[in-house]
Amino acid sequence: MENQRVRISKAMLKTGLLKLLREKPLNQITVYELCKVSEINRTTFYKYYGSQEELLCEIEADFLRQLDDDLKQVITQNSNALLLILQHLYDQRELFCLLVRSAPTQEFAAHLFAIPSIGVIFQNMIDESSYSETEAKYIRQFVFQGAFSVLYDWLNSENPEPVEIIVDVLGLLKSKL
Repeated sequence: MENQRVRISKAMLKTGLLKLLREKPLNQITVYELCKVSEINRTTFYKYYGSQEELLCEIEADFLRQLDDDLKQVITQNSNALLLILQHLYDQRELFCLLVRSAPTQEFAAHLFAIPSIGVIFQNMIDESSYSETEAKYIRQFVFQGAFSVLYDWLNSENPEPVEIIVDVLGLLKSKL
């Protein structure tokens, strides 16, 4: 269990990195600049993280863990899980898009769909009994990557469509598989 000082220092670093990521890509952010924006000593940074990438990985892990925790609670109480997932992502769209732009896209997508509550819903979009094991594997990958691309495009747009429209779009995809 981390003490309060450690949690505050890490939170300041995370906030600082997200602020800088709004302005430029991760590979252009120096530890010095991050520490200055975060008002944290570089020694403190290196006490907790080896690099900016490591800090970004922790931010991503926090985001995905919180998403999974929130979804576990609401999905068990509601049958329209896809709507709830998309609403949650819509509410967190700025952080979602920052993470997608900053992390290797394939890796972030894999982590997102590895969340049990999300993976199951998108897994259920495919009637795997209609396909061979090899076909199902590639169709699943196609659905995951395609859905991820739709989500990013939607959440990154200036005026995202209402959540219900994206639910319908993904529902159309499900009906075609």
